[in-house]
Amino acid sequence: MRTPGNLAYHELIGLPVKVLGSESGPALFSGKVVWETKNTLVIVSEKGRRLTIPKKHRFFVFKLGDEEVVLRGESIAFRPEDRTGRIDP
Repeated sequence: MRTPGNLAYHELIGLPVKVLGSESGPALFSGKVVWETKNTLVIVSEKGRRLTIPKKHRFFVFKLGDEEVVLRGESIAFRPEDRTGRIDP
């Protein structure tokens, strides 16, 4: 189950997200994660604009239920299948 504490280890595809240039900066782009690689997130806006965003040097604010979770791009800069396998049972 995805929680704010373990989101960095889970699947991100399908989650609403805002992309920040810095932790307290304004949102540069927002939308839904539709694909992910080791170094990028592919995000589609509500208007259908599709952007490939590098993970490094960015902050991502993911909407998880009623909560927002801020993740540093470097903390999720792994192949999705490697990152999800890092969870200790």
